[in-house]
Amino acid sequence: MLFLSGRFFLFWPVTALGYHLVPRRWKAGWLLAASWFFYLCAGAAYFPVLLFVVLSSYAAGRLLERRPRRGLLALAVLLPAGLLFVLKYLTFALELAAAGLAALGLTVSSPALKLLLPAGLSFYVFQAVGYVIDVYRGDQRAQRSFLRHALFLSFFPQLLSGPIARSAQLRPQLESPPSVTWDSLRGGAFRFLWGAFKKLVIADRLALLVNTVFAAPANFGRLQVIGAAVAFSLQIYCDFSAYSDMALGSAQTMGFTLTENFRQPYFSKSIQEFWRRWHISLSSWFRDYLYIPLGGSRRGRVRKYVNLLVVFAVSGLWHGAALTFLVWGLLNGGYQVLGALTAPARMRLRQAVGLREDGRLTALLQMGCTFLLSTLAWVFFQASSLSLAGQVFARMVQGPLWVYASAGVDRWDFLAAAGALALLLAVDWAEQTQPLSQRWLKARGPVRWASALALLLATAVFGCYGPGYDAQSFIYFQF
Repeated sequence: MLFLSGRFFLFWPVTALGYHLVPRRWKAGWLLAASWFFYLCAGAAYFPVLLFVVLSSYAAGRLLERRPRRGLLALAVLLPAGLLFVLKYLTFALELAAAGLAALGLTVSSPALKLLLPAGLSFYVFQAVGYVIDVYRGDQRAQRSFLRHALFLSFFPQLLSGPIARSAQLRPQLESPPSVTWDSLRGGAFRFLWGAFKKLVIADRLALLVNTVFAAPANFGRLQVIGAAVAFSLQIYCDFSAYSDMALGSAQTMGFTLTENFRQPYFSKSIQEFWRRWHISLSSWFRDYLYIPLGGSRRGRVRKYVNLLVVFAVSGLWHGAALTFLVWGLLNGGYQVLGALTAPARMRLRQAVGLREDGRLTALLQMGCTFLLSTLAWVFFQASSLSLAGQVFARMVQGPLWVYASAGVDRWDFLAAAGALALLLAVDWAEQTQPLSQRWLKARGPVRWASALALLLATAVFGCYGPGYDAQSFIYFQF
């Protein structure tokens, strides 16, 4: 069962209503039963893997609280991480090994393994690993209640694609379940609707252009290929932030507050700032559980830069078992290293041309450069191979300016996407000072009703539906 499916629109209100009606002592049990039902609908074969991660991390937490030994921590981390490696990366590792041996003149065929990759595995494994590390450090007490620990890892709004919760943030809400209020109910529903609008009207429409051009970049002109690369930058933001909005919105209807995953990332003035605003739960996870333990910035500049590259290489591979993701991660890490090394020179250049450090023009130029750099990196993320990424880059600078061929969208698709993107830009700009759902709740009744109905109507009329479309398919589900 996935968001934007008919079954979910039956499951969600029943779950929220049941949570509101059951006695307080039964609320956690009700949510766990609903969350496990939700995951079983996504794939019954996935459930034993989730249950193993829940059981192993629960036992590890109890043991680590009594005996905080490094060996026990290593085992507690390696169990879920090893499972993730086998199911997601073993085939990739064997292919790399075979390619390496072939380069040495040894012919070895990589076995074709067909391993099950459970939905949401990367997300709940990282959540479990973060929990056991917190217990080992003494930052959190081990959870005594198996039911609440299972709910912590299985809570259905965040189960399939995050955000990756921290024990300190979600656990108090599970131990003392929040009450459902009228504001939380309608505010959460409106946020879910805004996410559905971004997904169906913007992301899925841009996907038509992106998928068509990236499938055969040589068939299109430079402007079309550049447009497709820009469109993917916007598509992946709208697609993943839409999922996050729907996850946080559905949780909010039951009174829960999940971690914000996005803060207008394309308004960032540097790649470093971009990664503080993009997929915040994952970026902060890598900072706290990998970058800082590696030494962070405490051991000199060279070690800091190496740590950055290691973290972003791992981040790239977390997203997918392919060289394209590794290059994407290293490129983002390299941007930050290069940015730190060139910061004094760039400051002198701005001073020489008379640009104020806090000026609006400076900020706009920095945002434009950040968007350009991230867009170039996203090409590797979207391309199915390094050779295809090379073809896309080559076509950006070679060949005709425009080729009269269908790029997957017509004039009306373009106008609908342009109008929706203009609305998104205005909302993101306004959300820098106050979240959209809070603004909506504070508006007068007629304004609330009119805006909600207009958004619902726009989603119904301009959303992508029918044959060839899958509203349940989100880019980050593959991770």
